[in-house]
Amino acid sequence: MRTIKVLAVGLVLLSLSACSSPKTEAPTHKARASACLITPENAVLGSPDKQLGFDLVESKVIYGLNAKEVSVPAGSSDSQIDALLFTSLKAGCVYFLSSDAVINQRVSSFVGSHKYVVGLVVGGEAPANQSANVRYIADDLVSGAALAGFAAAAKSTTDNVYLVVQNGYFQAQEVIQAFTNGVDAFNESANKNVDLSVVRASTGAEAQEKLAEVDDQVVRAVFAGKAIWKVIKSGTSSSILGADLQLGQSTDVDSRVFASVERNLNGVVLATAKELLDKEFNLDPMLSEKDALLGGYIQLKLKDEAVFDGATTTLITAYKEQLIAAKTN
Repeated sequence: MRTIKVLAVGLVLLSLSACSSPKTEAPTHKARASACLITPENAVLGSPDKQLGFDLVESKVIYGLNAKEVSVPAGSSDSQIDALLFTSLKAGCVYFLSSDAVINQRVSSFVGSHKYVVGLVVGGEAPANQSANVRYIADDLVSGAALAGFAAAAKSTTDNVYLVVQNGYFQAQEVIQAFTNGVDAFNESANKNVDLSVVRASTGAEAQEKLAEVDDQVVRAVFAGKAIWKVIKSGTSSSILGADLQLGQSTDVDSRVFASVERNLNGVVLATAKELLDKEFNLDPMLSEKDALLGGYIQLKLKDEAVFDGATTTLITAYKEQLIAAKTN
């Protein structure tokens, strides 16, 4: 049997100076317990894990919960994952979070059988026979990408947009199609003819080579990791749309970024931590949010209100309403 390992390192062990609440008062609870983010050993770039980890660090600052990342080795069976969860429970984990479809199922089942712990699962299918101590939030990067395509086209002054997607990025093909749909929707609503070019790259060097001839004024939308972001940041492009940048929270955001596709999970992560420590988490009604866009859990966050004029903002809002309606009809 493959040895299952626990890593108390990774994205939740970010510097607390990067937290969005540096002036937070002293913790209102003195907790010795831990919140554990359960992730695949090779977590997919662009999945909700980064945001969940960022928010867990904030829960550590506010409530004193220890924050850990627990890594699930590739190929682990259900029973192995369950054993890992039980080991984590014995080590003090009482708040389990995950965003991988398979791991979500195991977390939901495990938490449901232990009434003194709580779970928050993001994405995938809603848990079957969901217990009151399990919270479910849908994930919808695809709708975020569609809004990004619409906004990038609206921001363009050259009638061109470049979409840069790293190979292996979370739902990469769906992101490209949704972004394309967003550009098309803007062209139709604004009677424009913005062209979209898609760049797929695995490394920063590959991205740099493919973008070398692109005019500086062309809007770039980037769904990629640090290696490719380093190339974008070292360039001279004037307008950039990113993804998962913690825009408005992190201080390490390129000044040319005008918007970012974000998971807005902070409120539910912190609220669940408080309910756990107040021993009020095992109560109905259950939290089961099945439309991330409608619930505000995926959003296009603008750098500031001046990014778009009122008419363009109205068009973007109308398109968002169309996306929501398409899901509910």
